[in-house]
Amino acid sequence: MIFPSLQNSKGDLVVSIAMVGCGGINSWSAKYLREIVDDFKRDDTIVKIFDSDEVEEKNIFRNNQNFTIDDIGSSKAETIAKRYGFLFENCFITEESVSKLEPYDYVILGVDNRKTRKLIYDYCLKKHMTCLDLTAQGTIMSYNIIDGTKPIEYYDQKYFGNPEVMERKGSCQLQSDIDNDHIENANRSIACIGMLSIFLKIMRKEKVSTDEWKFVY
Repeated sequence: MIFPSLQNSKGDLVVSIAMVGCGGINSWSAKYLREIVDDFKRDDTIVKIFDSDEVEEKNIFRNNQNFTIDDIGSSKAETIAKRYGFLFENCFITEESVSKLEPYDYVILGVDNRKTRKLIYDYCLKKHMTCLDLTAQGTIMSYNIIDGTKPIEYYDQKYFGNPEVMERKGSCQLQSDIDNDHIENANRSIACIGMLSIFLKIMRKEKVSTDEWKFVY
């Protein structure tokens, strides 16, 4: 659904994208999404980034996230949004704020906890929105396309059924890899694949060969 409130400078309706999370995955997704918008001259596109975190020193270790030493202490969403010409809001999506996503056609999800992921899956399915969920940890990367072809019960059973797992907060980098100075790049890899391959096809209204994919290297 495209809302009339999302218009370009000419007053034309636009393709609207909400990027939820701006850390290990989506700080890089924003870079590749900017390339899509520029390369294919998609000036009918509005992107807004939602995240309430600030850049920390650990985020720039071995280029884990798309920030520099000068960004430490600054808003992640604002830093990336200004770099790539997007909009931003320093906001973490919760049950109270999830309605902020309503004006958007697409959600690009890159968060590190399952409670937020389930919340957004639920919301997108109810609102008939398309969500591309990108995940990574160590050498594991995956994506899910949430577009109504599978009901929430499928995802509840497969991803959200274990209460103990639901309480865990994940990370793109395993602590053992950080301790051993052995950073993996699955987060950057899935951001590149997700934007330049999968999301490009979604924006073109083309069929993606699979709506659920996982790879371990």
